[in-house]
Amino acid sequence: MKRLVIFSVFMVALAWTQKTNYKGYKLLRVTPQTKEQLAYLVNLSRSPDSKGWPSDLKTLDFWRDPTTLAQSVDIFTDNGALMEQELLSKGMQPSTLMDDVQSFLDRRQAENANSIAAGSRFTETYHTYEEIIDYLNQLANSNPLVSVSRIGVTDESRDIVTARISSGGGDTKPAIYLECGMHAREWIAHSTCIWIIDELSTLYGQIPEITGLLDRFDWFITPVSNPDGYVHSWLNDRLWRKNRKINPSSPCIGVDTNRNFDANFGGVGSSDNPCSDTYGGPSAFSEAESQAMRDILLSLQGRAKAAVSIHNNAQVWISPYGYTTERPADYAEMERIMTAGAAAIEATYGTNYPFGPGSEVLYFTSGTTKDYVYGTLGIVHGYTLELRNTPDGFVTPTTLIAPVATEAWNGIKAMANAIV
Repeated sequence: MKRLVIFSVFMVALAWTQKTNYKGYKLLRVTPQTKEQLAYLVNLSRSPDSKGWPSDLKTLDFWRDPTTLAQSVDIFTDNGALMEQELLSKGMQPSTLMDDVQSFLDRRQAENANSIAAGSRFTETYHTYEEIIDYLNQLANSNPLVSVSRIGVTDESRDIVTARISSGGGDTKPAIYLECGMHAREWIAHSTCIWIIDELSTLYGQIPEITGLLDRFDWFITPVSNPDGYVHSWLNDRLWRKNRKINPSSPCIGVDTNRNFDANFGGVGSSDNPCSDTYGGPSAFSEAESQAMRDILLSLQGRAKAAVSIHNNAQVWISPYGYTTERPADYAEMERIMTAGAAAIEATYGTNYPFGPGSEVLYFTSGTTKDYVYGTLGIVHGYTLELRNTPDGFVTPTTLIAPVATEAWNGIKAMANAIV
Protein backbone atom coordinates (compact mmCIF):
# COMPACT_ATOMS: atom_id res chain seq x y z
CA MET A 1 0.00 0.00 0.00
CA LYS A 2 2.82 2.39 0.89
CA ARG A 3 4.48 1.85 -2.48
CA LEU A 4 1.13 2.50 -4.18
CA VAL A 5 0.69 5.77 -2.30
CA ILE A 6 4.22 6.87 -3.16
CA PHE A 7 3.63 5.99 -6.82
CA SER A 8 0.34 7.90 -6.86
CA VAL A 9 1.95 10.98 -5.36
CA PHE A 10 4.73 10.71 -7.94
CA MET A 11 2.21 10.51 -10.79
CA VAL A 12 0.31 13.53 -9.52
CA ALA A 13 3.56 15.46 -9.17
CA LEU A 14 4.57 14.41 -12.67
CA ALA A 15 1.21 15.60 -14.02
CA TRP A 16 1.69 18.99 -12.42
CA THR A 17 5.21 19.35 -13.83
CA GLN A 18 3.77 18.78 -17.31
CA LYS A 19 1.13 21.47 -17.00
CA THR A 20 0.47 23.63 -20.04
CA ASN A 21 1.59 27.17 -19.32
CA TYR A 22 -0.21 30.15 -20.88
CA LYS A 23 2.23 32.82 -19.74
CA GLY A 24 2.12 35.71 -22.20
CA TYR A 25 -1.11 34.57 -23.86
CA LYS A 26 -3.83 37.21 -24.12
CA LEU A 27 -7.60 37.35 -24.30
CA LEU A 28 -8.78 40.20 -26.51
CA ARG A 29 -12.26 41.61 -27.01
CA VAL A 30 -13.40 43.38 -30.15
CA THR A 31 -16.80 44.49 -31.44
CA PRO A 32 -17.43 44.40 -35.21
CA GLN A 33 -19.31 47.46 -36.42
CA THR A 34 -19.39 46.82 -40.17
CA LYS A 35 -20.34 43.87 -42.34
CA GLU A 36 -16.77 43.68 -43.58
CA GLN A 37 -15.37 43.46 -40.07
CA LEU A 38 -17.88 40.77 -39.11
CA ALA A 39 -17.11 38.78 -42.26
CA TYR A 40 -13.38 38.94 -41.51
CA LEU A 41 -13.90 37.63 -37.97
CA VAL A 42 -16.30 34.91 -39.10
CA ASN A 43 -13.82 33.73 -41.72
CA LEU A 44 -11.04 33.73 -39.12
CA SER A 45 -13.15 31.77 -36.63
CA ARG A 46 -13.96 29.14 -39.26
CA SER A 47 -10.28 28.45 -39.94
CA PRO A 48 -9.57 26.23 -36.93
CA ASP A 49 -6.53 24.51 -38.39
CA SER A 50 -4.34 27.63 -38.87
CA LYS A 51 -5.32 28.07 -42.53
CA GLY A 52 -6.09 31.70 -43.11
CA TRP A 53 -4.58 32.86 -39.80
CA PRO A 54 -2.20 35.81 -39.70
CA SER A 55 1.39 34.56 -39.88
CA ASP A 56 3.29 33.85 -36.64
CA LEU A 57 0.15 32.84 -34.76
CA LYS A 58 0.33 29.41 -33.15
CA THR A 59 -2.85 29.70 -31.10
CA LEU A 60 -6.10 31.38 -32.07
CA ASP A 61 -9.25 30.41 -30.24
CA PHE A 62 -12.55 32.28 -30.26
CA TRP A 63 -13.98 32.19 -26.74
CA ARG A 64 -17.01 34.11 -27.95
CA ASP A 65 -17.71 33.74 -31.64
CA PRO A 66 -18.65 36.44 -34.12
CA THR A 67 -22.37 36.15 -34.86
CA THR A 68 -23.79 39.63 -35.35
CA LEU A 69 -22.85 43.27 -35.60
CA ALA A 70 -22.28 45.28 -32.40
CA GLN A 71 -21.81 42.12 -30.29
CA SER A 72 -18.49 41.54 -28.59
CA VAL A 73 -16.11 38.82 -29.79
CA ASP A 74 -13.46 37.31 -27.50
CA ILE A 75 -10.20 36.05 -29.01
CA PHE A 76 -7.57 33.99 -27.17
CA THR A 77 -4.10 34.03 -28.72
CA ASP A 78 -0.43 33.42 -28.04
CA ASN A 79 0.57 36.60 -29.92
CA GLY A 80 -1.59 39.41 -28.63
CA ALA A 81 0.49 42.21 -30.15
CA LEU A 82 0.24 40.72 -33.64
CA MET A 83 -3.48 40.06 -33.31
CA GLU A 84 -4.09 43.59 -32.05
CA GLN A 85 -2.27 45.00 -35.09
CA GLU A 86 -4.32 42.78 -37.38
CA LEU A 87 -7.61 43.94 -35.81
CA LEU A 88 -6.57 47.59 -35.90
CA SER A 89 -5.74 47.24 -39.59
CA LYS A 90 -9.37 46.20 -40.13
CA GLY A 91 -10.62 49.33 -38.36
CA MET A 92 -11.53 47.60 -35.09
CA GLN A 93 -10.55 48.69 -31.60
CA PRO A 94 -9.49 45.67 -29.51
CA SER A 95 -9.41 45.78 -25.73
CA THR A 96 -7.52 43.40 -23.44
CA LEU A 97 -9.53 41.22 -21.08
CA MET A 98 -6.56 39.18 -19.88
CA ASP A 99 -3.05 40.54 -20.32
CA ASP A 100 -1.42 37.32 -19.13
CA VAL A 101 -3.76 34.35 -19.19
CA GLN A 102 -1.60 32.14 -16.96
CA SER A 103 -1.55 34.71 -14.17
CA PHE A 104 -5.31 34.94 -14.48
CA LEU A 105 -5.72 31.14 -14.29
CA ASP A 106 -3.46 30.96 -11.24
CA ARG A 107 -5.44 33.68 -9.51
CA ARG A 108 -8.76 31.96 -10.20
CA GLN A 109 -7.46 28.64 -8.86
CA ALA A 110 -6.26 30.34 -5.69
CA GLU A 111 -9.62 32.07 -5.25
CA ASN A 112 -11.42 28.74 -5.55
CA ALA A 113 -9.10 27.07 -3.03
CA ASN A 114 -9.56 29.97 -0.63
CA SER A 115 -13.35 29.80 -0.97
CA ILE A 116 -13.33 26.09 -0.15
CA ALA A 117 -11.01 26.65 2.82
CA ALA A 118 -13.33 29.40 4.08
CA GLY A 119 -16.25 26.95 4.15
CA SER A 120 -18.20 28.06 1.08
CA ARG A 121 -21.04 25.79 0.01
CA PHE A 122 -20.10 22.85 -2.19
CA THR A 123 -22.42 24.18 -4.89
CA GLU A 124 -20.66 27.55 -4.98
CA THR A 125 -17.12 26.32 -5.60
CA TYR A 126 -15.39 24.20 -8.25
CA HIS A 127 -14.48 20.59 -7.53
CA THR A 128 -12.46 17.75 -8.99
CA TYR A 129 -14.05 14.79 -10.71
CA GLU A 130 -13.43 12.61 -7.65
CA GLU A 131 -15.05 15.15 -5.33
CA ILE A 132 -18.12 15.41 -7.57
CA ILE A 133 -18.55 11.63 -7.72
CA ASP A 134 -18.16 11.42 -3.95
CA TYR A 135 -20.78 14.16 -3.53
CA LEU A 136 -23.24 12.28 -5.75
CA ASN A 137 -22.68 9.01 -3.92
CA GLN A 138 -23.16 10.66 -0.53
CA LEU A 139 -26.33 12.29 -1.79
CA ALA A 140 -27.67 8.97 -3.06
CA ASN A 141 -26.89 7.31 0.28
CA SER A 142 -28.63 10.01 2.32
CA ASN A 143 -31.51 11.18 0.13
CA PRO A 144 -34.26 8.78 -1.02
CA LEU A 145 -35.03 10.98 -4.02
CA VAL A 146 -31.57 10.40 -5.51
CA SER A 147 -29.98 7.39 -7.15
CA VAL A 148 -26.73 7.21 -9.10
CA SER A 149 -25.85 4.99 -12.04
CA ARG A 150 -22.90 4.46 -14.34
CA ILE A 151 -23.89 5.06 -17.96
CA GLY A 152 -20.46 4.55 -19.50
CA VAL A 153 -16.72 4.16 -18.94
CA THR A 154 -14.09 6.37 -20.55
CA ASP A 155 -10.89 5.40 -22.33
CA GLU A 156 -9.00 6.15 -19.10
CA SER A 157 -11.41 3.92 -17.12
CA ARG A 158 -13.40 6.65 -15.38
CA ASP A 159 -17.10 6.22 -14.79
CA ILE A 160 -19.57 8.49 -16.56
CA VAL A 161 -22.19 8.93 -13.86
CA THR A 162 -25.79 10.10 -13.99
CA ALA A 163 -27.94 11.14 -11.04
CA ARG A 164 -31.64 10.33 -11.16
CA ILE A 165 -33.84 12.54 -9.00
CA SER A 166 -37.31 11.09 -8.69
CA SER A 167 -40.27 11.31 -6.33
CA GLY A 168 -41.54 7.95 -7.59
CA GLY A 169 -44.09 6.95 -10.17
CA GLY A 170 -42.40 4.10 -11.97
CA ASP A 171 -40.38 3.83 -15.15
CA THR A 172 -43.06 5.26 -17.43
CA LYS A 173 -43.02 8.70 -15.86
CA PRO A 174 -41.99 11.54 -18.23
CA ALA A 175 -38.33 12.47 -17.95
CA ILE A 176 -35.97 15.38 -18.57
CA TYR A 177 -32.28 14.80 -19.26
CA LEU A 178 -29.52 17.34 -18.62
CA GLU A 179 -25.88 16.94 -19.60
CA CYS A 180 -23.00 19.17 -18.53
CA GLY A 181 -19.29 19.39 -19.19
CA MET A 182 -18.91 17.78 -22.60
CA HIS A 183 -16.24 20.42 -23.18
CA ALA A 184 -13.84 19.96 -20.29
CA ARG A 185 -12.76 23.56 -19.71
CA GLU A 186 -16.32 24.83 -19.20
CA TRP A 187 -16.34 24.33 -15.44
CA ILE A 188 -19.34 26.59 -14.87
CA ALA A 189 -21.40 24.06 -16.85
CA HIS A 190 -20.50 21.24 -14.43
CA SER A 191 -21.33 23.51 -11.52
CA THR A 192 -24.70 24.37 -13.03
CA CYS A 193 -25.69 20.70 -13.19
CA ILE A 194 -24.57 20.25 -9.57
CA TRP A 195 -26.61 23.31 -8.59
CA ILE A 196 -29.72 21.83 -10.21
CA ILE A 197 -29.19 18.44 -8.57
CA ASP A 198 -28.93 20.18 -5.20
CA GLU A 199 -32.06 22.26 -5.76
CA LEU A 200 -34.18 19.28 -6.83
CA SER A 201 -32.95 16.97 -4.08
CA THR A 202 -33.12 19.40 -1.15
CA LEU A 203 -36.10 21.63 -1.94
CA TYR A 204 -38.68 18.97 -2.79
CA GLY A 205 -41.59 19.33 -0.41
CA GLN A 206 -40.47 22.86 0.53
CA ILE A 207 -40.83 24.84 -2.71
CA PRO A 208 -44.11 24.20 -4.57
CA GLU A 209 -42.55 24.70 -8.02
CA ILE A 210 -39.74 22.20 -7.32
CA THR A 211 -42.22 19.75 -5.83
CA GLY A 212 -44.43 20.03 -8.89
CA LEU A 213 -41.54 19.54 -11.31
CA LEU A 214 -40.35 16.41 -9.50
CA ASP A 215 -43.85 14.98 -9.24
CA ARG A 216 -44.31 15.52 -12.96
CA PHE A 217 -40.87 14.48 -14.27
CA ASP A 218 -37.99 12.20 -13.39
CA TRP A 219 -34.77 14.19 -13.80
CA PHE A 220 -31.65 12.49 -15.17
CA ILE A 221 -28.53 14.67 -14.87
CA THR A 222 -24.96 13.91 -15.97
CA PRO A 223 -22.76 16.59 -14.36
CA VAL A 224 -19.42 15.41 -15.80
CA SER A 225 -20.01 13.94 -19.23
CA ASN A 226 -16.31 14.11 -20.22
CA PRO A 227 -14.43 12.84 -17.13
CA ASP A 228 -11.04 12.31 -18.77
CA GLY A 229 -10.99 15.78 -20.29
CA TYR A 230 -12.20 17.32 -17.04
CA VAL A 231 -9.47 15.64 -14.99
CA HIS A 232 -6.92 16.81 -17.55
CA SER A 233 -8.22 20.37 -17.20
CA TRP A 234 -7.50 20.18 -13.46
CA LEU A 235 -4.11 18.51 -13.59
CA ASN A 236 -2.52 19.51 -16.88
CA ASP A 237 -4.28 22.09 -19.02
CA ARG A 238 -7.02 24.31 -17.58
CA LEU A 239 -8.21 25.20 -21.10
CA TRP A 240 -8.47 21.65 -22.45
CA ARG A 241 -11.70 21.10 -24.44
CA LYS A 242 -11.82 17.58 -25.95
CA ASN A 243 -11.76 14.10 -24.45
CA ARG A 244 -8.43 12.27 -24.14
CA LYS A 245 -8.69 9.73 -26.94
CA ILE A 246 -5.36 8.71 -28.47
CA ASN A 247 -5.58 9.23 -32.22
CA PRO A 248 -3.44 6.56 -33.89
CA SER A 249 -2.73 8.64 -37.01
CA SER A 250 -1.74 11.81 -35.16
CA PRO A 251 0.37 13.06 -32.25
CA CYS A 252 -2.62 15.20 -31.24
CA ILE A 253 -4.92 13.94 -28.50
CA GLY A 254 -8.68 14.03 -28.21
CA VAL A 255 -12.02 14.18 -29.98
CA ASP A 256 -14.63 16.89 -29.66
CA THR A 257 -17.47 14.68 -28.48
CA ASN A 258 -20.00 17.38 -29.40
CA ARG A 259 -19.07 16.71 -33.02
CA ASN A 260 -19.26 12.93 -32.63
CA PHE A 261 -23.02 12.36 -32.75
CA ASP A 262 -24.77 10.86 -35.75
CA ALA A 263 -26.28 14.10 -37.01
CA ASN A 264 -24.65 15.19 -40.28
CA PHE A 265 -21.47 13.71 -38.85
CA GLY A 266 -18.30 15.12 -40.42
CA GLY A 267 -20.13 18.00 -42.06
CA VAL A 268 -19.84 21.76 -41.85
CA GLY A 269 -18.56 23.12 -38.54
CA SER A 270 -16.51 20.05 -37.65
CA SER A 271 -12.95 19.10 -38.57
CA ASP A 272 -11.26 15.93 -39.80
CA ASN A 273 -7.94 17.13 -38.38
CA PRO A 274 -7.15 15.46 -35.00
CA CYS A 275 -5.23 18.58 -33.96
CA SER A 276 -8.36 20.73 -34.23
CA ASP A 277 -10.54 21.50 -31.21
CA THR A 278 -13.55 20.55 -33.36
CA TYR A 279 -12.21 17.19 -34.54
CA GLY A 280 -15.25 14.92 -34.76
CA GLY A 281 -13.46 11.59 -34.52
CA PRO A 282 -13.11 8.74 -37.03
CA SER A 283 -16.81 7.89 -37.07
CA ALA A 284 -20.08 8.80 -35.41
CA PHE A 285 -20.29 7.46 -31.85
CA SER A 286 -16.68 6.35 -31.86
CA GLU A 287 -16.33 7.87 -28.37
CA ALA A 288 -17.36 6.47 -25.01
CA GLU A 289 -18.78 9.84 -23.97
CA SER A 290 -21.16 10.22 -26.91
CA GLN A 291 -22.12 6.54 -26.65
CA ALA A 292 -23.07 7.04 -23.00
CA MET A 293 -25.39 9.95 -23.75
CA ARG A 294 -26.88 8.10 -26.70
CA ASP A 295 -27.53 4.99 -24.63
CA ILE A 296 -29.21 6.73 -21.71
CA LEU A 297 -31.45 8.67 -24.09
CA LEU A 298 -32.33 5.46 -25.92
CA SER A 299 -33.28 3.93 -22.57
CA LEU A 300 -35.59 6.90 -22.00
CA GLN A 301 -37.26 6.77 -25.42
CA GLY A 302 -40.96 7.43 -25.06
CA ARG A 303 -40.32 9.12 -21.70
CA ALA A 304 -37.86 11.91 -22.42
CA LYS A 305 -39.66 15.19 -23.05
CA ALA A 306 -36.51 17.32 -23.19
CA ALA A 307 -32.75 16.89 -23.37
CA VAL A 308 -30.51 19.88 -22.75
CA SER A 309 -26.75 20.02 -23.17
CA ILE A 310 -25.24 22.81 -21.06
CA HIS A 311 -22.13 24.68 -22.21
CA ASN A 312 -20.58 28.13 -21.88
CA ASN A 313 -19.99 30.95 -22.68
CA ALA A 314 -21.87 32.17 -25.75
CA GLN A 315 -24.99 33.24 -23.77
CA VAL A 316 -27.57 31.83 -26.16
CA TRP A 317 -30.33 29.19 -26.16
CA ILE A 318 -29.88 26.98 -29.21
CA SER A 319 -32.32 24.71 -31.03
CA PRO A 320 -31.75 22.49 -34.07
CA TYR A 321 -30.35 22.65 -36.63
CA GLY A 322 -26.67 23.46 -36.53
CA TYR A 323 -25.74 22.21 -39.99
CA THR A 324 -28.43 23.80 -42.16
CA THR A 325 -30.47 26.98 -42.22
CA GLU A 326 -33.60 24.92 -42.89
CA ARG A 327 -35.75 25.20 -39.78
CA PRO A 328 -37.17 22.08 -38.13
CA ALA A 329 -40.81 21.16 -38.72
CA ASP A 330 -41.42 21.65 -34.98
CA TYR A 331 -39.70 25.01 -34.78
CA ALA A 332 -42.83 26.90 -33.71
CA GLU A 333 -43.05 24.69 -30.62
CA MET A 334 -39.32 25.04 -29.96
CA GLU A 335 -39.62 28.81 -30.26
CA ARG A 336 -42.49 28.85 -27.77
CA ILE A 337 -40.41 26.99 -25.22
CA MET A 338 -37.24 29.01 -25.82
CA THR A 339 -39.23 32.24 -25.48
CA ALA A 340 -40.44 31.12 -22.06
CA GLY A 341 -36.98 29.98 -20.99
CA ALA A 342 -35.17 33.10 -22.15
CA ALA A 343 -37.79 35.33 -20.50
CA ALA A 344 -37.31 33.52 -17.17
CA ILE A 345 -33.54 33.94 -17.42
CA GLU A 346 -33.84 37.64 -18.15
CA ALA A 347 -36.33 38.11 -15.32
CA THR A 348 -33.73 36.78 -12.85
CA TYR A 349 -30.86 39.25 -13.23
CA GLY A 350 -31.57 40.99 -16.52
CA THR A 351 -29.31 38.71 -18.60
CA ASN A 352 -30.48 38.72 -22.22
CA TYR A 353 -30.41 35.33 -23.94
CA PRO A 354 -30.92 35.32 -27.71
CA PHE A 355 -32.40 32.07 -28.98
CA GLY A 356 -32.98 30.16 -32.19
CA PRO A 357 -31.44 27.54 -34.48
CA GLY A 358 -27.71 27.13 -34.01
CA SER A 359 -26.95 27.92 -37.65
CA GLU A 360 -28.64 31.30 -37.20
CA VAL A 361 -27.75 32.48 -33.69
CA LEU A 362 -24.27 30.98 -33.32
CA TYR A 363 -22.43 29.19 -36.13
CA PHE A 364 -22.62 26.04 -38.24
CA THR A 365 -21.97 22.75 -36.46
CA SER A 366 -22.34 19.08 -37.31
CA GLY A 367 -22.46 15.98 -35.14
CA THR A 368 -23.97 17.75 -32.13
CA THR A 369 -26.20 16.55 -29.32
CA LYS A 370 -29.24 18.75 -30.03
CA ASP A 371 -29.47 17.71 -33.68
CA TYR A 372 -29.18 14.02 -32.81
CA VAL A 373 -31.74 14.33 -30.02
CA TYR A 374 -34.27 15.91 -32.33
CA GLY A 375 -33.39 14.48 -35.72
CA THR A 376 -32.87 10.84 -34.73
CA LEU A 377 -34.60 10.33 -31.38
CA GLY A 378 -37.54 12.59 -32.16
CA ILE A 379 -37.35 14.53 -28.88
CA VAL A 380 -38.75 17.90 -29.89
CA HIS A 381 -37.12 19.76 -27.03
CA GLY A 382 -33.49 19.05 -27.72
CA TYR A 383 -31.42 22.14 -26.95
CA THR A 384 -27.98 23.47 -26.17
CA LEU A 385 -27.90 26.11 -23.45
CA GLU A 386 -24.79 28.29 -23.63
CA LEU A 387 -24.36 30.01 -20.28
CA ARG A 388 -23.71 33.69 -19.56
CA ASN A 389 -20.81 35.36 -21.33
CA THR A 390 -18.43 37.20 -19.01
CA PRO A 391 -15.01 38.87 -19.46
CA ASP A 392 -13.60 35.78 -17.71
CA GLY A 393 -14.35 33.53 -20.67
CA PHE A 394 -14.12 29.87 -19.67
CA VAL A 395 -12.67 30.81 -16.28
CA THR A 396 -15.82 31.99 -14.54
CA PRO A 397 -15.06 33.10 -10.96
CA THR A 398 -16.62 31.27 -8.03
CA THR A 399 -18.54 34.44 -7.16
CA LEU A 400 -20.56 33.99 -10.35
CA ILE A 401 -21.44 30.31 -9.92
CA ALA A 402 -24.63 31.06 -7.98
CA PRO A 403 -26.02 33.78 -10.27
CA VAL A 404 -25.13 31.99 -13.51
CA ALA A 405 -26.54 28.66 -12.27
CA THR A 406 -29.62 30.32 -10.78
CA GLU A 407 -30.64 32.10 -13.96
CA ALA A 408 -29.99 29.01 -16.08
CA TRP A 409 -32.02 26.85 -13.69
CA ASN A 410 -34.87 29.36 -13.82
CA GLY A 411 -34.82 29.06 -17.61
CA ILE A 412 -34.87 25.27 -17.48
CA LYS A 413 -37.71 25.30 -14.95
CA ALA A 414 -39.69 27.58 -17.25
CA MET A 415 -38.99 25.17 -20.12
CA ALA A 416 -40.22 22.20 -18.08
CA ASN A 417 -43.31 24.04 -16.89
CA ALA A 418 -44.19 25.03 -20.47
CA ILE A 419 -43.90 21.51 -21.92
CA VAL A 420 -47.38 20.09 -22.49
